[in-house]
Amino acid sequence: MHVLVTGATGFVGWHTAAGLRQAGHRVRALVRDGEKARGLLRPLGLTAADLAIGDMTDAAAVDRALDGVDAVVHAAAAISLDARHAERQLRANVAGARHVVGGACHRGTRSVLFVSSLAALFDPRAAEITGDSPLAANRSGYARSKTESDRLVRELQQGGAPIATVYPSAVIGPEDPGLSESVRAFRGFLKATLRTTGGVQFVDVRDLAELGVRMLERGIRGRHVIAGHFLSWDDLTRLLEQVSGTHIRRFPAPAPLLRAAGRVVDLLKHFVDSDFVMTREAMEIATLWRPVADSPIVAELEISLHDPAETVGAMLRWLHAAGRLPGRAVPRLASVDRAAD
Repeated sequence: MHVLVTGATGFVGWHTAAGLRQAGHRVRALVRDGEKARGLLRPLGLTAADLAIGDMTDAAAVDRALDGVDAVVHAAAAISLDARHAERQLRANVAGARHVVGGACHRGTRSVLFVSSLAALFDPRAAEITGDSPLAANRSGYARSKTESDRLVRELQQGGAPIATVYPSAVIGPEDPGLSESVRAFRGFLKATLRTTGGVQFVDVRDLAELGVRMLERGIRGRHVIAGHFLSWDDLTRLLEQVSGTHIRRFPAPAPLLRAAGRVVDLLKHFVDSDFVMTREAMEIATLWRPVADSPIVAELEISLHDPAETVGAMLRWLHAAGRLPGRAVPRLASVDRAAD
């Protein structure tokens, strides 16, 4: 196949492009910055001829990028935690979905993969969350933009378009070109974690990429969850301590207090330029999240999920090797690396 990938210089897009190349497929990447893209994508075997320069919000640029491809992966998204950028972010992500996913369907592209987020389906009152669950009433700018993009894609699916939507939980793992929000959060957990209700669910980026490649190859349609592993805050802390070899501070925090603090932060974000992640929505997810099961497609396509300890270890080892995490934060991994040298 010849596959157009948006977001190829980001975490999920880069790993998906790598998976496609490893499986023998041609990849074209829609990128805004050609110089940055050449540096990041050259190791995957992509050349300047494989780059389509343009923005997902530019309909003409997207149309040129779609010319001649057999399949599309739409993994690009504008991300900002500043509430003052919420409307601009909403417009950009919805426009991207309309131009990339809608444009591919209009052209008759045989297979389209849209990367959404499990947060778009999060409802603490729901007995079960599946790919066909109703879209959530998200409040944060980014989550709302993903929900509205998803709504547009669902309308296309209802019309018979050949689209598969995948809903991952928090995506972590090694080789993150832009240091995504989830990877930054896990790096922060080495300093401190919460002692409260709820927990964290995450999936290895390599597993998500493998699923995406197999879905495209087999022309899978519909909406599918790849939720990965759920750990309570206690279990997460123990895993991080075991893998890193460091002691992690715990902060006891009643869940209602955390959610109230998140509401205060939401108000402040309208007046202060801040990327502070303690929003009401984030605190609801942190304290109310319950385990979500993978969709049957994960087993049907024989995706063997990485063990949580291996995923976390690979991520922390990469962060350390990339100079984004000091050795004192991961003494066990750092000592192993020194011994190997």
